[in-house]
Amino acid sequence: MKKVSVVLSGYTLVLSAVIGVVAALFLAIVHFSTDFIWEKLPKSLHEPSLYPLIIGIIGGILVGLIQTKLGVFPYTMHENMAEFRKTGRIEYKNRLWKTILAAWIILSFGASLGPEAALVGMVGAMITWLVEHLRINLASKEELVNLGIGAMMSVIFLAPFNGVVQDIEHKNPVERKLPSWLRYLLSIVASFCALASFVLVKHLLPLPESIFGIRLSDHSIWNWQNLIFALPVIILGVCFAFYFNGLETLVKRGLRFVQNKWVLALIGGISIGLLGMVSSYFLFSGEHQLIEMSSEVTTYSWLLIALGKPLLAAICVNTGWKGGLIFPAIFASSVMGYVVTWPLDGHIGFLLTIFVAASCSRIVGSPLLTSSILLFVFPLQFFPFILLTSFLVSPKRVRELLHKETKS
Repeated sequence: MKKVSVVLSGYTLVLSAVIGVVAALFLAIVHFSTDFIWEKLPKSLHEPSLYPLIIGIIGGILVGLIQTKLGVFPYTMHENMAEFRKTGRIEYKNRLWKTILAAWIILSFGASLGPEAALVGMVGAMITWLVEHLRINLASKEELVNLGIGAMMSVIFLAPFNGVVQDIEHKNPVERKLPSWLRYLLSIVASFCALASFVLVKHLLPLPESIFGIRLSDHSIWNWQNLIFALPVIILGVCFAFYFNGLETLVKRGLRFVQNKWVLALIGGISIGLLGMVSSYFLFSGEHQLIEMSSEVTTYSWLLIALGKPLLAAICVNTGWKGGLIFPAIFASSVMGYVVTWPLDGHIGFLLTIFVAASCSRIVGSPLLTSSILLFVFPLQFFPFILLTSFLVSPKRVRELLHKETKS
């Protein structure tokens, strides 16, 4: 056991460092192409009014080409994780380069989606390839893939505890050779190592500022007024989650009659173009736009943005423009949170945090994962309320977690 732990620890450190570098390089490539397509090129063309629509149509053609010639890439995060939980690996043969190409095109051409799905698929496939060429036993290989996926989740959201959360919430059906405490320790070490290499490479590249990071609020939240407003804000957050998830279901049903992948891809591209002509806030994942939004709360019709962002995200994922929904969920929930809490005579930051925690917990379906992400989005002293809200609005999921822990 001791020898296995030492070997696994060494491999974990090396692979985690590689994960951070890969994530930073991929995001840098997407940033450079996005900046060229949506900033530099339109300026050189004197910003024609139909430019977003033209780009959306071009993107639709490329996505249609990928869907018909290469396959339904990239796989969603749920598809990747389901494959790993079933087989203990993520397939890489004749798939990795397709995932990278498809994700790069989808994200560069303005899809209202996050990179987490593509990155989990990419890194999971890369780690599977690496560990299958290492002389270690099968259980250790599966542990390495699991640790690598957890480290990637930590890197995407700059949240070092996401790996532990993944392990807690999704027990791997294969037999584990390592005790829980060692797995959790290795997961945290892997996450910090991956984050360190990610941040190092990121500082060497001109990448935009991230919303994720530890911060403290300058104002006190300890008064009865804030607590009185908290319950109705939580209820409104859950209602917005129903709207977000309900839209995805409605769009999926509405498009089920369209079988042609070219037509679907063009519907997605045209939708991106039309909404992009209205506002650039409809486009992209929303992570970096959230920083801009916080300084322009009164200058835009935020209700339109909050309602339209989930619609475009739903259209994208159901027309072949596949990607992650966690970033759009955080962005849309934050915008709607501003709309809801702005008129209230309370601490806007605190009430906004409660709204986003309630909404995202229901959208993501994981109170622990949501809490671990929002810990690095909102002020640190709000975290107990984030955790409490996330559990409060997810009673069924909490019971499932407690049941798993009892059985284990």
